[in-house]
Amino acid sequence: MLLSLLMTLAVFTFVLLLGNVLKEILTLLINGQTRLGLVLEAIGLLIPFVWVFALPMGFLTATLLVFGRFSADQELTAVRASGISLLSLISPILLLSLLCCVLSACINMDLGPRSRVAYKNLIFRARAEVVNMEIPEDRFISDFPGYIFFTEKNHGGNLENVIIIKPATALTRPSRFARRAAKWNPTRRTSGST
Repeated sequence: MLLSLLMTLAVFTFVLLLGNVLKEILTLLINGQTRLGLVLEAIGLLIPFVWVFALPMGFLTATLLVFGRFSADQELTAVRASGISLLSLISPILLLSLLCCVLSACINMDLGPRSRVAYKNLIFRARAEVVNMEIPEDRFISDFPGYIFFTEKNHGGNLENVIIIKPATALTRPSRFARRAAKWNPTRRTSGST
């Protein structure tokens, strides 16, 4: 039962981590906006938050796997025929379930929320570092929800032709910046630019 619990916990943790990592962390790493150490720290902070969901699912799946295998191999019938009661057979699993309930309560009430807040602060700091770093030229930056940034020239922090676009949603009409940016042609040069 312990081996099945560890395997199912590892599988559910990996599956739930994968969604969070692909959604938020990997995009920062691919865009070159963060370092690998920060990604590993973020994954470490996500693990206790993911265990809030993975531990109960893992225990339930492990119990179903173990007792399903017992039933398929006719071992339950053999155990009961040899005089061992069903209560004495499941009492170690009941004790393990109580231990998992206590562990899950500790994670749900303390460790999970604290790790989630630390993770969100870490992601916020990583995005703040993007703002402080040198903004690339001739590249659209869409890392900030609801806005797209474009800078034509960057001379040591002096930005030229900065465009901030707030894309239109289904409920709103395009903003003034989006309407102006739609008319702007990046290949056309003004008379004073070099």
